[in-house]
Amino acid sequence: MKLTTIIIVPLLILFTQVTLASHKVYILHGYGGSAAQMDKIYKGLRQEGYEAENYTYPSFKECIDSIGHDLYMKVKQENYDTVSFVTHSMGGLVVRSMYKYMNPGIHFPFIYRFVMLAPPNKGTEMADFFSRSSFRSFLGPNVVLMRTDSNSYAFKLPVPTCEVGLIVGIKGSKPWFNPLMKDDNDGTVTMKQTILGIEKEIITVKSMHILMPLKKKVVTLVTRFMKTGSFIKVSVINN
Repeated sequence: MKLTTIIIVPLLILFTQVTLASHKVYILHGYGGSAAQMDKIYKGLRQEGYEAENYTYPSFKECIDSIGHDLYMKVKQENYDTVSFVTHSMGGLVVRSMYKYMNPGIHFPFIYRFVMLAPPNKGTEMADFFSRSSFRSFLGPNVVLMRTDSNSYAFKLPVPTCEVGLIVGIKGSKPWFNPLMKDDNDGTVTMKQTILGIEKEIITVKSMHILMPLKKKVVTLVTRFMKTGSFIKVSVINN
């Protein structure tokens, strides 16, 4: 057998295995949100050729731990080779909660990339306020879990080990600045409260919290990070 054949055949086999590898993107809305809120991101990813699911869950009724376990079981059972996640707000905490159930001794798809939109990774003052209010009983179990104190649930969740891209909303000159918060914010969470410290890239957009997933710019940023691992568009110059 010729040397070129010995080299080329294994490479062809490897190339075939790589191209046939399955990958799925799970998209999660936030607290009080719905799949409709994430529909533009879902359609954007589908247009780029990704297999994706607009995953919905009862954010008012079930606690983050329970939702995270349900997500873990779903991803495990569907058994793709690799998976990625795009989340808005509390959806980021749901995925971080999912990490609690992952066991090195039990097969789980490789987590490739994770784009978080305005996640309350360190809680939010809005949760502090509402967890002390008379409305608390109507808002479900997750308001308390998103408080800002260092003993809160959000602080104790596992930190993702994959490539993470973070999109943060800021006010700029817009009127949704929340006077209950000390720093620049999107009306619900400040930039400091979103950062875990392990992000590959962080980018800001001028947006109100609830409207962020609907912005065309955000959809572009999400799909770009999924494709390249970066929010920055790189121009290719042909010499």
